[in-house]
Amino acid sequence: MPVQMFQKKPIKVRSIQLNWANWDDVCTFIGEGTLTDAPGGPHAAMSEEYSDTCGEGPQYIILYLFTMHGDLTPFRHGDWIIPDGKPGTFYPCKPDVFAVTYEPVSSVDH
Repeated sequence: MPVQMFQKKPIKVRSIQLNWANWDDVCTFIGEGTLTDAPGGPHAAMSEEYSDTCGEGPQYIILYLFTMHGDLTPFRHGDWIIPDGKPGTFYPCKPDVFAVTYEPVSSVDH
């Protein structure tokens, strides 16, 4: 079979960028229960490597969230958090990859 050309199907994703400046929005986006003892145990954890200076110094953070494969995965400062299909699961996307893969749309569907 000869080599064929394919184009990725256009899809819309809800996403938020991880940083301290929008921490409250991040918590709302991933679900408040994700950071606490939700049914089945915590779905996220903060790393001891994070800075909690809230803009008064290094603005670095690592948040661990589960993917749909059950892996507890690090989301680092600047990563985009994208829902992963299964409730309470997400996948990280690096800012440079996000910029070439996605473009803004006019509205957010809830």
